[in-house]
Amino acid sequence: MKQRLISGLIVAALAVTAIIIGGYVLDILIILFAGIGIFEFYNAFSKKGYSPVKLFGFVYIVLLVLMMYFDGDSYLSIVIHTQKYGSFNLFPPVFLLAMMLLLSLIVFLHEKYNIADAAITIFGGFYVMFFISYFVKIRDLDGGVYLFFLALVGAVATDTFAYFIGKAIGKKKLIEAISPHKTVAGSVGGFVGNILVLTIYGIVLWYTGAYRGLPIYHYTIIGAVTGVVSQIGDLAASAIKRYVGIKDFGKIIPGHGGILDRIDSYLFAIPVVYYYLLFCGIGGAIS
Repeated sequence: MKQRLISGLIVAALAVTAIIIGGYVLDILIILFAGIGIFEFYNAFSKKGYSPVKLFGFVYIVLLVLMMYFDGDSYLSIVIHTQKYGSFNLFPPVFLLAMMLLLSLIVFLHEKYNIADAAITIFGGFYVMFFISYFVKIRDLDGGVYLFFLALVGAVATDTFAYFIGKAIGKKKLIEAISPHKTVAGSVGGFVGNILVLTIYGIVLWYTGAYRGLPIYHYTIIGAVTGVVSQIGDLAASAIKRYVGIKDFGKIIPGHGGILDRIDSYLFAIPVVYYYLLFCGIGGAIS
């Protein structure tokens, strides 16, 4: 328990510092997390007997770096502006070439790789890299520090309330086949608790003047939304681990498991919050 607490505090301190500083510091931390995460995913399926093409993990990492460098609209839209050739999206040709090479492997190295291995290779890249790319995009919004923490707090509060309320009064299992320790009471408690926490977070930001770019009622709505999607993200990761027969994706964080074990709920919560904020006009996408 002591080891879990210490390692958790260290990771939290690194993440909070990087989010506040932003820029290259946050980019490097996100690239590090994403790089470790993609190989944790591939290693998990390797234990099930599959052979994902791990080398392609570097292709996904390079695309993430390019998105950061060229300030792409998203992981799928890495637009480069040139005087000679105008503007073009770098993602389609790079991804197309990578997929052609990947599918060539199941032809010329068919004894080692099959279509399932190729599918896992592709899916792993999107599950980790595409979702985690929104960590960058939400920080780039006006008031990005507060909005990033909004999404993170939403996932953490949901998990915390779900755990303690589930421990206290939880009896009926939520989805026992996927996650035997999660209960209906814990899930509801996480949902309600998160609404309260994010509403308070919004009130504090508004009345201290720290950030007034979002009316308070939006925090309540985001609390309800993240109270659902963060739990789905957690359960989705549990379903993957249950399928491949592992308890944790890794051991890099003592007492917690791997990177994916720590960010599974964030992978769902942050993109949803990002697009909700765009819908509200934060970032200028929708008025």
